[in-house]
This record gives sequence, structure tokens and C-alpha cells, in this order.
Amino acid sequence: MRRVLHYLALILLTTYIALLPGSSLLVSLNLVPTWGTGFGSILLLLQGSAMLGWLAWRYGRRGVVAGLVVATLGFLVEYIGETTGFPFGRYQYTDLVQPKLFGVVPLAICAAWMMTAAASFEIARTLGEKRWGMRGVLLLTATLVLLLDLQIETVAALINGYWVWIDSGPYYGVPTANFVAWWLVGFAMAAVLWRLLGGATHEASALPALPHKLFNRLPYPTRLMQHMPVALYLLSTGMFTIINFARGYLLAGLIGLVVLFVAGGLSGYGGGVALRQTAHQQYD
Repeated sequence: MRRVLHYLALILLTTYIALLPGSSLLVSLNLVPTWGTGFGSILLLLQGSAMLGWLAWRYGRRGVVAGLVVATLGFLVEYIGETTGFPFGRYQYTDLVQPKLFGVVPLAICAAWMMTAAASFEIARTLGEKRWGMRGVLLLTATLVLLLDLQIETVAALINGYWVWIDSGPYYGVPTANFVAWWLVGFAMAAVLWRLLGGATHEASALPALPHKLFNRLPYPTRLMQHMPVALYLLSTGMFTIINFARGYLLAGLIGLVVLFVAGGLSGYGGGVALRQTAHQQYD
């Protein structure tokens, strides 16, 4: 079963990458057709499903449990948030994002929370676990989660209309409480992930080959799997950066650009170190 999940995660990631450029271009140019207004839900579900498959590959059953727990926490905080206005401020999801769990929280949003928190956590572990320990990992994870939301709000709320804000604030009309809450929720999710996954080791050092031309032609499938969290995070950031600049949200675009350079460079360095360590372990 785990072998199937390995390749399913690769297929989901490849599908996401294939759909991303066209989607980004259409939104950037304000050319999204009527039938495609809710297409963002598909992209978010692809992201979340790929992340869940990666967690299964990386950590086994613990990874699946961790991913589902984080998705559930995302649902709970969103349900409370929309029905009470706490802790994000008052907002409401539109009917463009379907399906909705209990008629309130879109399933795609739960998948988005899982991808964002888990990918941020893995990047933070790669960069800071040995240097700063648990506290550093939690702080960096929460910050990465917040940085992504600073890019998401303009695209999802103001451009795509996936939710509307009833309260307002200085950052493109989004209440400040929303960003404080995102950081705190990101921190809490990181703590859960550390509790469930902290200290876990890689349980699949190599991706077994299957007798199928599609997979045999994939370049470095194991490396793709190892870098999937940072790929998902940076691909999302890249999409939001392009759209924000194209639609005139310059501050949000600049934030995305800084994240791409800083997180991309640091993650590339940290990922290279991790790959070299894995190679040494395999051949020593």
C-alpha cells in the first residue's frame, strides 16, 4: 500500500504542476471563464492530497495520522471562525468553494491548512531543528504559515472571491486579528506535528521502481519526493506572487518575492545537506 501511495503523491504533484501555469495566467489576466471560477478548490485538494501522500511516504502511519489531525484542526478553527468571528475576525465563505463540510467550511480549505502547516513544518525542520531545536522549529513554522497567508488573502478574497471579509483592517482591508490568528494557529499545528512526528526518521530511503514506462522516465523520483514540501510551498508562493503583481497588489507581491528568494535559497541549501547525509548513510 505504501508503494502505491508513493506514486500517487508523485502523480498528484505532477498534475498540480501541470495545471498551475495556466491557472496562474488566467487569474493574472482576469480571463477566468465562468465555469472555472471555483477551480481553485481542485488545486487546493491536489496540494493537500499530495502532501498527505508525502507524509505517508516519509513517516508511515504516523504521517497519515498527523496530516489528518492537522486537517481536522483546520476544519475546527475555520468552523469556529466563520460562525463566531473568533479568532480571525468576521468573514464568510462564498459558494465558489465547494464542497462545504456541514455547509460551512470548504473541504479544500482543510486540505490547504494541512499542506501549509505540514510543508512549513518540514521546511522549518530542515533549516532549524539541529540549530534551534523544537522552539525554533515551531516559531519558524508559524512564521512561514503567516507569510503564505499574507499572499493568499488578496488572491483568494479580493480577486477570486472565495470568501468575503465583514470586518476590515489596514492590510488590503483584512483585519489584523486574522494575521495574529494565523500565526498562533500555525504555531499550534506545528506543536501537534512535532508531538506526532518529532524525532521520526525516514522510513523509505529509496523509491522502488515499478515496471511502467511513465514512472521509469520520471527524473529522480526519490529526490522529487524528498523535496515535495518545499516544492508545494514555493509553487504556491510563486503563483501568488505572479498574480499579486499582475493585479496591482504590490506589497503582497513583494512579500512573496522575498519569501521565494529567502526560503527558496535556504531550503535548497538545507535540502542539499539532507540529501548528502542520506547518501552517506546509504553508502557508508
